[in-house]
Amino acid sequence: MGKTRNAKSLGRTGLAALAIGLICSGAWPSGVAMAETPLWQLGIPTFAGKKPEEQAQAGPSFHFPPPPSEIAQLPVDATGPLNQPGPAEQSSSEIQPAAYQVQSAATAAVGTPGLPMPPLPAAAELDLPVAPVGTSVPVPPPTDPSTPIGQALATGAAVESAPLAEETASWYEIPWQWVTRGWKNHAELGLDGSSGNSRTLALQTGLEMKRKTERYTLGIDFDYRKATNRGLTTEDNGRLNLDYDRLFQDSKWSAFGKFGAEWDQFKAFDSRLNLNSGLGYHFIRTDDAMFATRFGAGASKEIGAPDDDWKPEAVFGAEGEYQLNRYNKMKAKVDYFPAWEDFSDYRVVSDVAWEILLDDTDNLSLKLALTDRYDSTPQGAKPNDVYYSLLLLVKF
Repeated sequence: MGKTRNAKSLGRTGLAALAIGLICSGAWPSGVAMAETPLWQLGIPTFAGKKPEEQAQAGPSFHFPPPPSEIAQLPVDATGPLNQPGPAEQSSSEIQPAAYQVQSAATAAVGTPGLPMPPLPAAAELDLPVAPVGTSVPVPPPTDPSTPIGQALATGAAVESAPLAEETASWYEIPWQWVTRGWKNHAELGLDGSSGNSRTLALQTGLEMKRKTERYTLGIDFDYRKATNRGLTTEDNGRLNLDYDRLFQDSKWSAFGKFGAEWDQFKAFDSRLNLNSGLGYHFIRTDDAMFATRFGAGASKEIGAPDDDWKPEAVFGAEGEYQLNRYNKMKAKVDYFPAWEDFSDYRVVSDVAWEILLDDTDNLSLKLALTDRYDSTPQGAKPNDVYYSLLLLVKF
């Protein structure tokens, strides 16, 4: 069966080739009419344009319809020349879109047996009209949310698209987000010791956390020191400070609250607490520098001391920071706590620090710190304690 079909195909192809040769040579009799069967049905290509390869390189051609005014003047005739199919459209009865007609090499080659399908041109090769640079495209005004979508589309107005999915948090996730976002924190560690004729070990550690927003600044500062000599403790103390500054929008004034806790094994008290609040004034508040002063009132209590009552006291303080450059930063802070009843009974706490950045990742720094704690009523102990340290800071 297969051989018979091949023979028939070869026969038709031979006859068609013979007919074409006779026509081209003029030997075909003038009185003999050709068969009604079109040549494309016999397998003979009838495309007379460019070669498929050349037309594929040239890209598709666009044929835009005439304006509606000209179309209305043309006669409507199903047999007229307007509705006559072209040579490339005789093999297909599909109707092209009214907006424009695209004819590519691939379309012409579909009805031609034996020719490979050329690749379609990329979108960048299409010669589509582009709006000039700087031309603003008019955007229809948004519609009222209560307007039905069908009515909005009919009037040509823009329909508001559905919003993208926004990040939402449950009530129990809000505290964790507040703790983990918007903070600048670092841990401090300093260690030194000796062995031999003297066995000493000194340890200092700390943690500093700060959250700074447009409305407030919250700072948490903790440090602990312990030193031993031949197994005997010679120093054991710690301090915790909580500072809160509430800003008044664009004003330089602010309200502050302060809580402090201090304990020392070698003092006349076990621990001391203080609560203070008042007003502050920011002379400088930028990303690289800050200087503020504060004044207010509060009270303090020494637990484990002969006199452990709450004592009213005032507070006057100043604080400053300055970023010298990327690698150096200076910080200083001083607080003065006089008793309301007698200003000769007072305490002064001062801190000065210099931070040096060690690597470009901004995670490792070196800190030189100096702390002075003075108490005018030490109750048998020395009134002044000075601590100096060299610490390694790890920011997180």
